[in-house]
Amino acid sequence: MRFRDLPIRRRMRLLVLAASGLALIVAGLGIVLYEITTVRPRVLRDLVAQAELVRLNSTAALQFRDVEAATENLQTMEARREIGAAAIYDSTGQLFASYVRPPGTVLPFVSLPSEGAVFDEQDLTLTQPMRQEGPRRDQGPLVGWLVLRYDFPPLWARLPQYTLLVSVVLLALLAVSFLLSRFLSTSISRPILSLAEASRAVALRGDYSVRAEKYGEDEVGRLTDAFNQMLATLKEREAALAERSRQLMEAMVAARMGSWSWSPATGGMTWGGEEERIFGADGRPVHPSFAGFLDIVHSADREGLESALQVTAMQAKPCSLDFRIVAPSGRVRWLAMTGHAVAAENGTVERVFGLVVDVTDRRHLEEQLVQSQKMEAIGRLAGGIAHDFNNLLTGILGYARFAMAGLKEGDRVRADVAEIERAGMRAASLTGQLLSYARRQMIAPKVTNLNDLVKGLQPMLQRLIGEDIVLEARSEVPLWSARVDPTQFEQVLLNLTVNARDAMRGGGQLVIETRNEVISAELAGHPEVTPGSYVKLTVTDNGTGMDAATQARIFEPFFTTKEQGKGTGLGLAVCYGIIAQAGGQILVSSEVNAGTRFTVLLPRASTDAPPGPAGEEQKTEAPRGTETLLVVEDEPLVRKLAVRVLAAQGYHVLEAVDGPTALDVAARHEGPIHSLVTDVVMPGMNGKELAAELGPKLPGLRVLFMSGYAEHAVVQHGVIEDGIAFLAKPFDPVMLARMVREVLDSRTGTPVTQEQ
Repeated sequence: MRFRDLPIRRRMRLLVLAASGLALIVAGLGIVLYEITTVRPRVLRDLVAQAELVRLNSTAALQFRDVEAATENLQTMEARREIGAAAIYDSTGQLFASYVRPPGTVLPFVSLPSEGAVFDEQDLTLTQPMRQEGPRRDQGPLVGWLVLRYDFPPLWARLPQYTLLVSVVLLALLAVSFLLSRFLSTSISRPILSLAEASRAVALRGDYSVRAEKYGEDEVGRLTDAFNQMLATLKEREAALAERSRQLMEAMVAARMGSWSWSPATGGMTWGGEEERIFGADGRPVHPSFAGFLDIVHSADREGLESALQVTAMQAKPCSLDFRIVAPSGRVRWLAMTGHAVAAENGTVERVFGLVVDVTDRRHLEEQLVQSQKMEAIGRLAGGIAHDFNNLLTGILGYARFAMAGLKEGDRVRADVAEIERAGMRAASLTGQLLSYARRQMIAPKVTNLNDLVKGLQPMLQRLIGEDIVLEARSEVPLWSARVDPTQFEQVLLNLTVNARDAMRGGGQLVIETRNEVISAELAGHPEVTPGSYVKLTVTDNGTGMDAATQARIFEPFFTTKEQGKGTGLGLAVCYGIIAQAGGQILVSSEVNAGTRFTVLLPRASTDAPPGPAGEEQKTEAPRGTETLLVVEDEPLVRKLAVRVLAAQGYHVLEAVDGPTALDVAARHEGPIHSLVTDVVMPGMNGKELAAELGPKLPGLRVLFMSGYAEHAVVQHGVIEDGIAFLAKPFDPVMLARMVREVLDSRTGTPVTQEQ
């Protein structure tokens, strides 16, 4: 293992050992160098000092020739074991006194050595002159010579000293190394090891709760604090990221969304998120390969999907397309895919990333909205046609009645006119159905309990469907009330029952059920069904059922699945219009050979009070009068008919083609005008505005409005305002005369003023 790969602790120990060894080597070299460079000069200085001391004590003895005193002075050097011999010579060079170690050995000086210091291999010989005292020591008279010999001990004799010295140095180095190692381990190695262990725990387990142990307040301690603070921050951010990831996944699941990545080179496709949760429990797991994913793509959409991805990969352009997938159950689901290309440095597209969203519900809602808009457009067209047609039918029926009144019984022409009248009545009925579908039919809504309606109609419905179909009525008690026109709702129930009978040619079961229903925002599921409280009526059969294409068109006028000549195609269209005009919804659910269920949702009435008593039966004869009437109608055929009918009944009739003309006629007329009979929809000034203008000028004026259209100033969504006298077109002469008489005889026709 390389040195740099070793643990720091071992490296520090090895470095300390290496440093100690190097220190010992340096110490040995230092001793050698010391021996070479400092021992001899130091010995020389020591010997010179010793010689000076002997010279001072022995000069007088030499002058007085006191050998004994001189010898004693020399023997004082026994304390210096290194000095092996000493001698004093007189000025003539003769030996005067000597000292030698050990005693009895031969003096090593054969003759007087030359002056100065002479080094041999094992000794140093120092020769100095001895002079009398003078002004200067080196200028006094020479009295003799002093010779000293310093014996160097052999190196082996000095080794113990050096060994002791080296041992002391080594022990000092080891102590310093131990202390340094402990210090480095405590202050550097152990904190760094703690940081390493914490980092390893984070890297291997992703555990941001671990903390590195802190050993001091030094730089490593501050690094440990920063590391622990970083882990705490990472843990908080990890928790926040996990929460955001969870929220993102829940949002993706709620939005039925998933991420994907496709490689043009390998054709591999990877998915992010939980596809089975995102695409529904009935969807098979998405294959990781693109080819596997294509297996669940609708065959009609595969080529377009492949082409879009290839174009994105080749041209690096974003892709966006909707396509279908087919679940194992056979259910078709719509997905919306968006993606963009990610290119490498060389410009080649490496991958295509994007999102896919399940938009099945959105597509269904869009289809329902388009269908609703189409039905609304057809309704507007039908209502406009019916409005103009009602004016024509009013003239046809009125003049047919006049013609019949002038013909005798048995007259062939009278029979022809009767056929014309019957055809007109059938046309009026057809027009009424169109207006019902278009939600422009005049209705008289009442607070109604559907249980009472179903119970009252049940005997007739049983006769209508025949004995081979079992009719079952299920009612929730108590049932909320709904505000509907009872007569029109009976027509809805009859039409739905007839359709169910036609779907069960071989017999079956028909269930009519009423119940209270509270629909929340999450359960609405239809673009026009708002949350709230509803009275729910369902009509369920187990007949042949319908496919999706038929269900999409069943509420269209004149659409029928029956044989030619056996259906007008207005039954369900009329039901749709009646329910919509009552503020409700009619929905259908059906499968081929599995039956059909129609669901009617009517808003719960604000009050559950029972409907008022029925009105008296209307008289059939045309009442008469003598009052003055002002008839305003922009359609000449209807105006002339109304003037003729009312004049024939004895009234004084004024006529006008529009509002401004009526104001002018009223201003020029001398005398009272008792009633205003006016069309509502007229160019320039409508009937309500005309009544408001004439009301203050003609006190007590009674007003009767006429119209074949529900969207105008005196009705709201087809419901006649309270206190308004209204005559719906087409009408016959008797109906007009009776209504005028009722307005004149009561306060029903109180004019609409500007304050109303």
